[in-house]
Amino acid sequence: MRRIPGRRVASAVVVIIVVAIGMPATNVVAGQPAAAVAISTIDVGARAGIDAGPTVLWESDADQAATLDAIAASGGKWMSLDIDWNHIQYDNRDTWRWNAATDRAVLASRERGLSLIGMAAYSPPWARTADCPAGELHCLAANPDEYGRFVGAAAARYGSRSPIARLRGTVNVWQIWNEPNHREFSIPKPDLDRYTAMLKAAYTAIKVADPNATVITGATAPAPDAADGTEYQPETWLRGLYARGARGYFDAVGHHPYSFPTNPLEAHSWNAFTQTQVLYDVMVANGDAGKKIWGTEMGAGTGTDPEAISEAQQAQWVEDYYRGWNTTFRSFTGPLLWFQLRDSGTNIRNRWHNLGLVRRDRTPKPAYAAYQKVMAGGVNVIPEDLTGLAVPQPGRRVAANPNGGYYTLAPNGTVAAFGSAPYFGSPRFPGKLARGLVVAPDGLGYLVLDAFGGVHKYGSATGGAIGRGRTVYFGFNIARDIALAADGLGYAVLDGFGGVHPTGSARALPLGYWPGWDIARAFAYSPTGTGAYLLDAYGGVHVAGDARARRTGYWPGWDIARDIAIAPDNAGYAVLDGFGGVHRAGTAPAVWANWAYQRWDHAGGLAFVGGGYVVAG
Repeated sequence: MRRIPGRRVASAVVVIIVVAIGMPATNVVAGQPAAAVAISTIDVGARAGIDAGPTVLWESDADQAATLDAIAASGGKWMSLDIDWNHIQYDNRDTWRWNAATDRAVLASRERGLSLIGMAAYSPPWARTADCPAGELHCLAANPDEYGRFVGAAAARYGSRSPIARLRGTVNVWQIWNEPNHREFSIPKPDLDRYTAMLKAAYTAIKVADPNATVITGATAPAPDAADGTEYQPETWLRGLYARGARGYFDAVGHHPYSFPTNPLEAHSWNAFTQTQVLYDVMVANGDAGKKIWGTEMGAGTGTDPEAISEAQQAQWVEDYYRGWNTTFRSFTGPLLWFQLRDSGTNIRNRWHNLGLVRRDRTPKPAYAAYQKVMAGGVNVIPEDLTGLAVPQPGRRVAANPNGGYYTLAPNGTVAAFGSAPYFGSPRFPGKLARGLVVAPDGLGYLVLDAFGGVHKYGSATGGAIGRGRTVYFGFNIARDIALAADGLGYAVLDGFGGVHPTGSARALPLGYWPGWDIARAFAYSPTGTGAYLLDAYGGVHVAGDARARRTGYWPGWDIARDIAIAPDNAGYAVLDGFGGVHRAGTAPAVWANWAYQRWDHAGGLAFVGGGYVVAG
């Protein structure tokens, strides 16, 4: 999304409704003390920064100083800086203009304690492809080796082995091009073969010059897959890189997780923030689970453009971007940078003019103060011992890991791991077809249910009795939930009519059955495995065996009940409604503070974690 003045990019971005951790507590249960909550704080500043924008190279000394001072004062430790190939080698392959702009900006940034990401692009006239339109600098290199030679020379000049003492170690991280999956920066259209060759040439040259440098793939733009090849979805692009042998030629994956006009925490398949998890799934599948995803640009423009947001919303989104990045995605991500510090124009009808944290006249927007607050205070994270809280997380379902931590399931099948829960991969469904999630008894695997009854197995769940088990496959959208047998040697799938379809040691117990009426919502076995609970859409709980019905919420004729969680001693349970309300009975923990409750239908899953609850939705 990096803008050269006058250019515009159409953005395809998309989404679940999420409640942010840390919102004011509501629905305090009467008679419960307001106990202190142990909260750990993540240092966000070390994993955050600001992109100054491409014009910082050409600003006057006074303007550049003002820009860099404001970035340094923000509290973020990182800054992305263009290493402009077009400028540095404009004349020919043997002419280098490092000191005309680049040295000045690099030194001024490091004087302020900023760590730099050198974004190496774009092609000078002599290096462009033959089909590059006249005067267009956003074309890939005709000869990938020429690009590699340039980036290698930059790493030699600014890296840890530079012969120039004042420049030595000033740039240790390199991004190989910008948004190569998007036509705006790969004119006339993206080229996976050419870009992969450029990446390989650049990686090899950088490592020769500075073996300890970090090399990031060209960060992907939010884009759909275009039939004419002018756009690639980030996932498609990354899969294409792996298919062409790019593994081993990068240390991290670059991504631009823009979400506007949608809040970043609203999880949709087309939301580039949500796609961060999908990209990591591709990395895991290709043996790169140990590498990180760097978010080298994100943000949102203010103003009156249809896809712009208000300045107050922009301030909230600063918090939401960094909260999601440092909780849901923390284990597999690197720094996340806001684009950009300063508005590039004054036209409030053009969102590209108004991406800044400060206005064109350098007066701060509310977002700049919000940014400083997040950098100074960090992100508060509720630990696994929730101590009587209902804490929301993004997803359709949630399941605790017996060894600690928990998982959430998004509508498209993406599984996210929290706390100490290990991650084993995710299926991918079109639309919103994910329905259920259960964790293997050893905590080393899980099963995901799709709406047609398909059960997708990961980790230890692929073997043994669970792995061999198979229930009915419906072939239409009627599966609603999945439950493990108490001994872990089987499972059962619930259909919307109340039918229970077991495999292995799981039992089919008589509960409710309403042929042709999609009313069943959740199912669970009792801890002994000799009983079962079925929740209908109105909140009715139907029991069999040693399960005992108790009084919770009941809303006749109103499809609002979503999930049920059974107390370990079988002497109580809790029912979740669509607003995030937790209705408990018996020995189910009382909720003294419900941070998941909202006034709209958003919640989908409930689980006991530690001494409290986690709500997905």
